[in-house]
This record gives sequence, structure tokens and C-alpha cells, in this order.
Amino acid sequence: MLNRRAELLIVVVPLFVSGSLSAQGTPAPSCPAAPSSQMAPFDTARVTDLVGAYSVVMFDTTNVSGSTMRHSGKLALWMQDSVPLRRGSTARRTNQRQYLVGSYDAAAPDTGEVWRRMANRSVDAPGAFWSDGFIRLGEFGSKSGISLYLRHSSANEIRGMWTTSAGLGIVVDFTGEREPDEAGFFCARRMR
Repeated sequence: MLNRRAELLIVVVPLFVSGSLSAQGTPAPSCPAAPSSQMAPFDTARVTDLVGAYSVVMFDTTNVSGSTMRHSGKLALWMQDSVPLRRGSTARRTNQRQYLVGSYDAAAPDTGEVWRRMANRSVDAPGAFWSDGFIRLGEFGSKSGISLYLRHSSANEIRGMWTTSAGLGIVVDFTGEREPDEAGFFCARRMR
């Protein structure tokens, strides 16, 4: 019974997301939460295959107000030999002994310092980097970046889940209650 409910949820959530975005006049992208039949589980041994440019759409499934939130932008990934200095303790080498790094340019309405740091293209502090099974956009720390957990991939697309939590701590509000982290699913389609 639990599996049946989970399957129903996977079908209902994308329909709800698409319907909400279309109602707002924004074109609803085709990004169901479940992977397509052509996609295989992501293999971390093939991290270097991720080099390229992607159009990314992230859907927030934790929004308690009932409206669907969406983040989108362009992700560029490349390999570099030197360790990113500001991210040296968390960036990981790939099987080719290089670092997968990149930048993420957020589309409006996402603005602010956190989003600007994700767009950094410098060798010492790239806006994105590979770290222990996920791509981190921005910095580590609470509410200072986004972790993309890759779950399925094909030649032209990556899908998975994302969260603002870096796994380093829990944010509490002034009453002592835990503040929820933004999280959801994402699709990244290769542009070139």
C-alpha cells in the first residue's frame, strides 16, 4: 500500500507543479520527478562526463504556502587541475585526479549574494564544485548554497534531488523550532 501511495505522489506532484506554473502564465517545463525509461542510475565513476553546459530547473516541494516555487538557470561545468582554494576542504578530485568545478547563473527572480557567489568563475573560488557524490552550488553552510544530488542520467539530461542543507547543522528560528530547508527535485538538460 505504501509503494502505491508513493507512486501516486510521484505522478501527482509533477502535475501539480506544471499546473501551477501554467496558471501563472509561465511555460511549464517538462520535468517529471520520476526518471524516464532511457535514464540509468547516475554512476559517480563517470563524473568527468558531466563537463558541459546545462539548462537547470529546480522545483521546491517543501513550500508550505501551497504555491509551487521554481528556480532556474544555466550551469557550466569544467575540469581544472588546481584545488579550489576557498573550497579545498570540501572539493573532491575525480578519477582523473582533477577537480570538477563550474558556475551557476541564476535566472530572475533569484538574486542576492548567495546567487552571485554561485556565478563565480574564478579558479580559486568557482561557484560550483564536485564534493562527495554531489555538486555544491555556492558555499557550504546553512542557507548559503544548494546541493544537487544526481540520481539518474542520460547522454543529454541529469535528474535528481536538491536541498539548501549542507548537512553541517540545523537552523532554528527564534522560538527554537527547526527551520525547514528548501528541497525538491531538479532536471538539467545539456545545452552543448
